[in-house]
Amino acid sequence: MRLFLRFSSFFISSLLVVAVLYACTSSDTGAVEEVECYVRYLKPEGQSLAEIVVRRREQNGTRSIEIPGGVYYGGASMQAFVSGGGVTYRSEGRSTFSPQHTFSWKDAKGRPHEFALEMLPVSELSFGGRTLSLKQPATLRWQGPPISENEAWVILWEKTDRSTTVPMEIITTAGIDYIEFPAAQLAKLGPGSWSYYVVRQKAFRQEKPEYIIKGVAEYYSDADTVQLVN
Repeated sequence: MRLFLRFSSFFISSLLVVAVLYACTSSDTGAVEEVECYVRYLKPEGQSLAEIVVRRREQNGTRSIEIPGGVYYGGASMQAFVSGGGVTYRSEGRSTFSPQHTFSWKDAKGRPHEFALEMLPVSELSFGGRTLSLKQPATLRWQGPPISENEAWVILWEKTDRSTTVPMEIITTAGIDYIEFPAAQLAKLGPGSWSYYVVRQKAFRQEKPEYIIKGVAEYYSDADTVQLVN
């Protein structure tokens, strides 16, 4: 297995752009509209968020447009938010976890369109013990599907006194169901009580004659706590 662990200073929200670009190389299909879908589930709070924007290509760039008849998420009508930048459709609230997230709408000609994203959960994070030596490698395991293609993982480490937060980006091979942490990387965190959780992102892309559809599904796991010792 080839594994890279990288400390990062960027915000998690910036990964959304990275994940969409990572999904596949852009190509010019002649489509006049681009659809961007996003779903997020916060496991600790049981909160979900879904958004969709349709952008129409114009001579001076693109602009988000209103969709005749609105957009449906999981069969329920989404709320439209209008701003100077255009229209965003949104649905949010408390919910149980669902692996499938479907957006549907009709275009100006009455033709139906549908786009589904799959969200991959991760639970029961564990290093196999509550105390880890900074001088030895450690292996993180979880319940849930292994790492897949077009997927990005970030582990957010935070000292339990909230004095330090360290995001760690994981780049590894698809199909792996565990992550090995070299001792040298753990040592960079330093001794102390640390909590950590995973942000798991999966990117999707679909091309149709009229549309280029992009999507990102993002899952925030429960947190776990370990003691790092010299």
